[in-house]
Amino acid sequence: MRIDKSLLAIENAIPFYGQHQKSVSVKNVAWHLDHSLKVINSVCDALKTSNPEDYKSTFSFIKFYIFLRGSIPRGKATAPKSVVSNDEILKSAIESQLAEAKINLQVIKNLAANSHFQHPYFGKLSLKKSQRFLVIHSNHHLDIVNDILKK
Repeated sequence: MRIDKSLLAIENAIPFYGQHQKSVSVKNVAWHLDHSLKVINSVCDALKTSNPEDYKSTFSFIKFYIFLRGSIPRGKATAPKSVVSNDEILKSAIESQLAEAKINLQVIKNLAANSHFQHPYFGKLSLKKSQRFLVIHSNHHLDIVNDILKK
């Protein structure tokens, strides 16, 4: 799936933001949408401010495994505090983050290939790997949202 399809799926899930199914996730739909958008926007911001000359590729077995698999196993990692909201998440906040994400994703298309961001588990990810990560990560949370909505 491409990131534009992920954004469309996030947008289509907004009307269900209040739904919750504890047997699937301790967090509700709003949390998963908010978190996904926070990650997209923070990665884009890091890419925009990175110095391409500082990029150096490194090997990480976990990165190799996740990227090869194309998905993240559930319940295996915790999100950094900077991309987690502990407050009530308003529908309007999700909508504004979505609008920001659409702009950010257009902007990063024009960045240097060695623009990068520092992932807490994978190390430095180049622009292309960052874009792939955003798809994998967004789809991970969209799968959870879909499971919540199925119940």
